[in-house]
Formats: sequence, C-alpha cells, structure tokens
Amino acid sequence: MCNLPPKPSTQSEPQKETRNRFRKASEWAKSILLDAEQKAYYQKKAHKLKLPNAYTAAIADYMRSAKVTAVNEYGDKKTFSIYKKDFAVAQVDIVVNKDSGEKETRTLPKGESYFWLHPAELQAGVVVMITDAAGVVQQHTLMAA
Repeated sequence: MCNLPPKPSTQSEPQKETRNRFRKASEWAKSILLDAEQKAYYQKKAHKLKLPNAYTAAIADYMRSAKVTAVNEYGDKKTFSIYKKDFAVAQVDIVVNKDSGEKETRTLPKGESYFWLHPAELQAGVVVMITDAAGVVQQHTLMAA
C-alpha cells in the first residue's frame, strides 16, 4: 500500500476558491439528491452524459458556468445567447442601465436562451444575472465594443 501525498502547506487563492466551490457543490448535490424527483433527473443526466451516477451529474451542474455570447446583429439590434453545457439555467435577469440613472430589469421567460439589445443600451452598460438550478448566480457585464 502506498502513502497519500502530503497536503500542500500553502494554497494559492484560485486553489482555495476552487476547493471551496467544490465543497459547496458536494453539499448541494447531497441535499438535492434527497428529493426523488431531482435524483431521477440527475440519474437521467448521468446516463446521457456517461457519468457514473446522479451525484456526479449534480456536481457537474453546479460546477459548470453559463456563458453569454454575442450571436449576430440585425439592423440596430444585437442578439445574445445564454448557454450552459448539458444543463439548463433556472433564471436570466438582464439589468439595463438607463441614461437617467435608473435600472430596468428584464427577466427572460423560462426556457428562452436568446435576447437582444440596442447599441444605446450596451453603451450605458448591461449586466446579465444567470441563476442556475443550484441557486448560484453568475454575473456577466456587457459593454459596447
């Protein structure tokens, strides 16, 4: 039998953040899989993704980040896409800064993954808040290029 390698005495900040995030993912996966409906969902995902079990699929869902990408431009509108590989997002809120200093929040309907913005809205600044099944919120800032 071999010995385990020694635990590093110092960890970089990114290592600490990743380990902490994985710890939270593990706790979330254990709690969510107590629900039979959620467990069945992640078992199907595990089978589809060729993962060993529902726990691993739930961890993958928690750890994967959603992405916002510019798709194309039609006239005076720019279209964006929300994408999270192999998993759905729970909610997408788009916060548009107005010239008056006010903020307008738009929520995409469930299942929608595309939205468009006018160049003036991009000039003022737009923040896209993506909430996944675990309740983790990712924030993406969009600015005019």
